[in-house]
Amino acid sequence: MADTTVQHKAEAWIIKHGLATQFPGVAFVGKKMKLSWGGSFAFDAVSQDQAMVIAISTSSARTSTGKLATAKFQKLKTDALYLLHLETEARRIMVFTEESMYEYFKKAVDAGRFPPSIELLYIPLPAHLHAEVLLSREVASNETSPSSSSRNVF
Repeated sequence: MADTTVQHKAEAWIIKHGLATQFPGVAFVGKKMKLSWGGSFAFDAVSQDQAMVIAISTSSARTSTGKLATAKFQKLKTDALYLLHLETEARRIMVFTEESMYEYFKKAVDAGRFPPSIELLYIPLPAHLHAEVLLSREVASNETSPSSSSRNVF
């Protein structure tokens, strides 16, 4: 299983520093919120007054092999579903640390294939943290990619 420590570190940086820049004076914490159908979901960042609820993505729109990151898109669309079904009124926001993913969802909104009621924000990570995220992705990709020596040859 891939180590997600660096992604959590990046999310923590977004919550503490990135969102502070976008929303000065507003404090955010990760929090479970009730959904309209009775369940709950743990969102990455919720303002203390619960007026803003945020999902954070550190994913790229492309895989290490250059293909579209379809599984990541589906995960983010699931996050959007939860945002849309909050029991309470709030600003619904998705924050992207990768410009490629931000651009993908911005184009989806423009094409009518993603809800415009969810605000999209691009907040880049500082260079040192972005480098850690990239290295973490590479390690995870190497762990999950089949190696040529492990393939069965018949």
